[in-house]
Amino acid sequence: MKFPIPSSFQDLERDPYGLLPYPLGFADDDEVTRADSFDQLVLLLERGNLTLAHGSIEIFETSDGTTDQEGGDIQEWNCEDRIQALYTLVRKSASLAVASRSRLVAVICQAVCSMSSILASAAKQNQNASSQNDATNPALNTGYIVPQTFRDALACHLYMLYTIMILMESEIKADKSLGNTKRKGNKSQQVKEGAQYIQNSREACASAMLAASHAMAVYKSNLWKRGVPDENIISIPCRIAYQMLENSTGAIARKLASGDIAMQIIASTLDSTDCLLNTVVSALVDMMHSFEHMAPLAAELCCLVKQDLANSRGNKLTIELLREIGRLDGGAASASDTSGKASGIKNVAPFLNELAEKKPQLVLEHISLILPHLHGEPYNLRSAIVIAIGHLLISCSSEGCGYENENESGIIGGDDSKANKLADTKDKLYDILLEHVYDVSSYTRVAVIKTWASLIQAQSLPIDKLIPVTKLAIDRLQDKTVMVRRSAMQVLTLVLENNPFTDSLSPSPYKRKMMEVRQFILENMPADFKESMEESIHAIDEGNEAEKVEIENAAINATIAEHNTKASSQSFESHEAYSELIKKLKIFQFLKSALDFINTFENANASFQSMLLSSNKSDVTEALRFFVRARHFQLPCAVTGIKQALSLMWSDEKSVQDEVMTAFVDVFICGTNGSIKLPSKQIVDNLIRLVGKANASELTSIEEAISRLVKEEIIPSEVFLILWSIAAKAPGKPRSVAMTILSMGATSDSGVVDSASRLRHLLQAGLGEYTEEHRDWATAKSAAYALQRIVERLCFVIQGDWCDDAREADTCAWFGAAEEAINAVFAICPAPEQVARLVIIGMQGSTFGFTPVNGEQSCHSLRLSRFFFVIGHIALKLLVYSEALSSAVRNANSARTVAKQEEADRAQVETGGNSGDHDDIEKELGLAQAAEAEAENMMAAIADKEIVGSGLIDLFTPLVIRVVANECGKFSSEIIMQSSVLTLCKLMCISRSFCEKHLPLLFTALANAPKKDITLRANTVIALGDLAFRFPNEVEPYTSKLYSCLRDASTRVRLHTLMVLTHLILNDMVKVKGQVCEIALCLRDQEIRIRDMARLLFHELSKRSNNPIYNLLPEIVSRLSSMSVKKDDFRAIMSFLLNFIKKERQAEMIVEKLCQRFPKCTSISQKANISHCLAHVKINEKCIKILNDHFNLYKDALFDEDVLRNFLSIVTKTKKFAKPELKEALEEWETKLKLQADMGLEDEEANRKAEHTKKRVTRHSEQKEIEEESGNDSESIEEEDDGGDSDDEMEFDQEGDENLVPTTNTPDRNKGRIVPPRKLCQKRDALSSLN
Repeated sequence: MKFPIPSSFQDLERDPYGLLPYPLGFADDDEVTRADSFDQLVLLLERGNLTLAHGSIEIFETSDGTTDQEGGDIQEWNCEDRIQALYTLVRKSASLAVASRSRLVAVICQAVCSMSSILASAAKQNQNASSQNDATNPALNTGYIVPQTFRDALACHLYMLYTIMILMESEIKADKSLGNTKRKGNKSQQVKEGAQYIQNSREACASAMLAASHAMAVYKSNLWKRGVPDENIISIPCRIAYQMLENSTGAIARKLASGDIAMQIIASTLDSTDCLLNTVVSALVDMMHSFEHMAPLAAELCCLVKQDLANSRGNKLTIELLREIGRLDGGAASASDTSGKASGIKNVAPFLNELAEKKPQLVLEHISLILPHLHGEPYNLRSAIVIAIGHLLISCSSEGCGYENENESGIIGGDDSKANKLADTKDKLYDILLEHVYDVSSYTRVAVIKTWASLIQAQSLPIDKLIPVTKLAIDRLQDKTVMVRRSAMQVLTLVLENNPFTDSLSPSPYKRKMMEVRQFILENMPADFKESMEESIHAIDEGNEAEKVEIENAAINATIAEHNTKASSQSFESHEAYSELIKKLKIFQFLKSALDFINTFENANASFQSMLLSSNKSDVTEALRFFVRARHFQLPCAVTGIKQALSLMWSDEKSVQDEVMTAFVDVFICGTNGSIKLPSKQIVDNLIRLVGKANASELTSIEEAISRLVKEEIIPSEVFLILWSIAAKAPGKPRSVAMTILSMGATSDSGVVDSASRLRHLLQAGLGEYTEEHRDWATAKSAAYALQRIVERLCFVIQGDWCDDAREADTCAWFGAAEEAINAVFAICPAPEQVARLVIIGMQGSTFGFTPVNGEQSCHSLRLSRFFFVIGHIALKLLVYSEALSSAVRNANSARTVAKQEEADRAQVETGGNSGDHDDIEKELGLAQAAEAEAENMMAAIADKEIVGSGLIDLFTPLVIRVVANECGKFSSEIIMQSSVLTLCKLMCISRSFCEKHLPLLFTALANAPKKDITLRANTVIALGDLAFRFPNEVEPYTSKLYSCLRDASTRVRLHTLMVLTHLILNDMVKVKGQVCEIALCLRDQEIRIRDMARLLFHELSKRSNNPIYNLLPEIVSRLSSMSVKKDDFRAIMSFLLNFIKKERQAEMIVEKLCQRFPKCTSISQKANISHCLAHVKINEKCIKILNDHFNLYKDALFDEDVLRNFLSIVTKTKKFAKPELKEALEEWETKLKLQADMGLEDEEANRKAEHTKKRVTRHSEQKEIEEESGNDSESIEEEDDGGDSDDEMEFDQEGDENLVPTTNTPDRNKGRIVPPRKLCQKRDALSSLN
C-alpha cells in the first residue's frame, strides 16, 4: 500500500489512505472485549514483525506475495490490515493498558530497526555484487534502489513512530504520567510504573528513530533515485528531535528526554543532505528564541555535524546560524513590546559565546555577520559578542587559528598574507573591546571588563595593550555601577599578578638601571645622532636642564627607530659594539615600559581613594584586596592606600573592619606568605616604616589596629623585644617610632611596658641625656605617651627648658611632646594639680624674666607661646581630672546606696517588714540623692568658676585675651597668635560664662586672621566645633559665621569646617537649617575630599526617618537661586539631592512646591533651573496631575528651549511606565506644552519687536529735539531721520543685546516659519479648549 506522509494524523481517514477509526469486525461490547480486540491487533503486528525479522529485502520485491516457512501464501507484508491496525492502536494509545501500550511501542520500534537493518544489508549485498560486476563486466554495475513497497513501509512505520512519540511528549508536558508522584498506596505505585514505562518507551523510540535516521543518511543512494531524498520522509526524525530538544531543559531532563540522541538524529540527517539545512536552521533559531537552554545545545550540534573538507555541511550550519542571528531585528526587541522578542534575543545571545569557544576559527572567519549588532540596542547581544571576541582572541593566541601550522608546513604563497590578515583582525577585535568598555549598558561594560580579565588570565593580552587596558580599568573605577567598578578592580589585580616585568614594581631600581643604560646609549649612539644632539645642546642655555633632557630623549628615540628599521629589513651590523648598543636599547625600552606601567598606578591614587570612600562594601573590599596585592609587588601607591584604608577601622560595618584588619595583617605581618608570618625583624621594619611616615589621624587608626592584633596575639612577642632594643640603643627617629609602637601595644596589653626594667628603659631612652642633648622631642613625646604613669623629667619636658629659642621649628616640635607629658603627669601623679601649679610657677619665672627693650619690658615670643600652650592644656586636663573625681565619687555613692538598699531589703525580710525602719531607709536614700545632686552642682561650679574664674590660671587669662585681641598689632608672630587663640579656646571649653563672654572676641580673631596663617583659622574652626558640642546654646547664634568658613580660600580650612559641621549635624548639636546650602555648594568644590565629605553628610541625613533633605530642598533651591551659582553647579547639586527623595508622597509635595516657585523667579534662567529640578524628581501619576493643574504657573516660561526640553523629558520618562489612562493625560499635557511653547515664542517675538520699536522711537524723538535746538532745516531733518532710522535699525539688529532676536529671523524651533495672526488665534483656541 502506498503511504505518502500526511499533513496530519487525522488525514489517514481520508483519501488516498481510507483508513477507519477501528478495523471491520472490531469487538467493543465492553471494556474486556475492547481490550482483547486491541491485544489481537498488537498480536497481528507482532506476527508481521516476526516475518520481517527473519526476512530480507525480498519480502518487498514481490507484490503478489511470498511463501513463508510453512509453505503457505501470505499477502503483501505492509498490507492494509497492518496499516489499519497501526492507525487504530496509535490513535487509541492513550487508552491502552500499560502492557499493551508497551507491546505497541516495542512493535513499532522493532519494525523500524528491522527495516533499517534490511536496508543496510541490501546495500552491502549490492555493493559486493557491484564489485564482482566490476571485475567481470563493468557495464552491469548499476546503483541498486530498494522497491517502492519498502519505502512506503518505512515511511508508514516512521510516521507511526513519530506520532506515538509526539503523543508521549504531550503527555509529559501535560503532567499526566510523570507529574506528581507523591500519592498514597497503589495509586502512587501505578504512577511510578507509568513513569518508568514512559521513560523506557522514550529511550526505545529515540534509539529506533536514530537508527532509521542513520540508515537513511548512509544509504540514501539505495533508498531514493540519484540519492535525492524525499524531504517529507527524511524530515520526520528531525521533527521529533526538535520536540526532544525542547524538553532537554537541564542535565537530568536532557538525559530523560534523550537530548543527545536528538542531536545525533539532526546531525546524521544534515550529514546526508543539504535539502533540510534551511529548515533546521529556522527551527533551531526559533527554539533558541523560545527556550533559554537551547543555545548551548545548538552550539554542540554544530560540532556534531561532520566537518570534513569534502562535506562542509557542519560549517554551513554554523554559518547559516550566524547569518540568521545577524539578521535579528534588535530594534524591535528593545522596544516596549509584548511579543517576547527581547527575551528571545536574550536566549539567543549565549549561543555566540558557546560557539566561539567550540569553533573559534569558523566564527572568526564569519564574525562580520554578527558585528553589526554591536551598534544595536539589545545589550544581551552586545555582551555576548564581546565575550565571543574574548574566546576568539584567546584561541588565536594559543593556536594561531591554524595559520602558524600552515606556515610551518612549508606552503609557499599566501601564508604571509593570511598571517598579516589575522594580525589585522586581532587588532580590530582588540579595538572593539577597548571601544565598548564605554558601552551605554552597564552589563555590556561588565562583560567587556571580564573579557579583558579572561585574556589576562590566559596570557593572551599583547604587551602593547597592557598599559591601555590598565588605564581603562582605572578609568572605570569612576563608573556609576557597582558591578563595573568591582570588575575593573579585579582586572587591575590580575594585571599586577600577570605583569610581564619582575615581582618587584618598586620604581627605584628601574630608575637607577635606566639612568645607567641611558648614559651608555648617549655615549655609544651612532655618530650622526650624537653630533646632532651635541649641537642642539650647545645651542640652548646652560641652565635649561629640561630642554637638554628633551633633546637627549629625542636622540635616544631616533636611535631606537633606526634600530627598528634595520631589524625589519634584517640588515644588522656584525661588530660587537653595535650588538651591545642593540642590547642596551632593548633594555631601555623594557625599563621605560616598566616605569610607565608603575606610573599608571601611581597616577590613579584619586580613583583608588574614591573606591575606599565608597558607600558600597564591595568597592571597599575590592580596593583593600588590590592594595594587598600591590603591596606584595612593592608598588608605592600600596602604602598610601593602606594608610588611607586604616581610617576604615572606625567603619560601622563589621565586615569592612575585618577586611581592613586582614589587609593590615597580609601587608605588614604575613607578607606574601599568606598565613605564614614574616620574620620578627621584618615585621618590626614594616611597622617602623608605617608609623614613621604616618600623620596624627593615621596614627590613631594604626594604634587601633595594633592594639587589636596584640589582643588577639597575632603579633609575635619577639617583635616587642626588638622594639625595646631599638628604643634603648638606636639614634634619631627610629628610637621615637619604636617607643610609639610600644605605647600602641600597651593600650591593649599593659605588660608591654609595665615591668620595672622596661620603665627604666623608657626613662633612660625617652627622657634621658640623649633626649636632652639632641632635643629629640619626638622621642620625648613617644616616651611620655608610652609611660602615661616619672614626674621630674616630665616637668623638664613640659617647661621647655631644653628648647632652643633661636629656632622656631624646635618649639613647634615641642608642642606635641609637652601635650603628652602633661597627659602623663595627670595619669601618673596622685595629685596632678600640685605638679601643674609648680610647672606654671616655674614657667612664669623663665617666661617673664623681663628684659628692657627701648624702655619697655618684653619677653621672648616663643617662650610666651610655650607658656600659653601649657596654661591652656593644664586647664583642660584639670577639667577632665575634676570630672573623673566627681564620677568616682558618684559611683561610690551609688554603690553605697545600693548596698544599703540591699541590706535594708534583707533586714525587712528577716524582721517581717518593720515600716518604721523602712521609712528611715527611704529618708536616708532621699538624702543620698540630694547629696549626689549637690555634688553635681558643685562640680559644675568648679568648672565654671574655680578653674578659670579664680585661682592661678585666672591670673593669666587677661594676658591671653590681650594677645588674642592684638588691638595695636604688636603681636606679629604667627606662632604666638596660634598658641594664644588655641589657649583661649581651651579656656572657653571649661567655663560656660567665660565662653559666652569671649565668643565675639574669638570670631573677631578668626575674621581678622591673616590669609597666610592657615593654621590659625583651621585650629579655630576645630575648636569652635568642640565649643558647639559642649555649649550648643551659647554657640548657636554664631552658626552662620561658622558656615561662612566653608568659603575660605584655604582647602584645609574648608575641609576642617566641613568635618566639624558634619560631626555637629549628625550628632544633632546643630540644627539643620537653610544654611546647609553652603554645604550643598561643597558638592562642587575643587577638592575631592571636600566633595566626598559633603556627599557623606547628605547620605547620612537621608538615612534618618524624617529625611531632613526633603524639608531643606525648597530652602536650598531658594538660596542657590539667589546666589550667583553657575548653571552647571546648580543642576549638579540639585540632581544629587533630588536622588534622596524616595517616597512618592514627598515627590508629590516637592513637585507642588517647585511649581509654586515659578512666579517668584526673576529670570528665565531661574525658571529653567526649576524645570531641571522637576525633570529629576521621580514622577508618578499624581505628580503629572499636579503639573497639569499648575500649568498656568509655568506656561509663560515654555517659550524657552531649556524649560520646554525639561518638561518634555518628564513626559518621555513617564510614558515608559504609564497606564493607558495616564498616557492619554500625558499626550494631552504634551500637546498643551507644545502649543503654549509656540505661542510663547510668538509673544516673546512680539515683545522684542515692541521693545525694538520703542527704543527706535525714543532715539528718533531725541534726535529731533537735538536737531531743532541746532536750528537745522526741517526738510533736511526728515531726510536725515529716514536714513538714521534705517541705519539705526540695521545697527540694532546686528549689535543689539544678545537676548534680542533679529526681526528678520525666527527662533530655531520655528526656523523658516512665520506664524500669521490667524494661525496664532487658532493655537490660542486649541489651548483654551484643552484647558
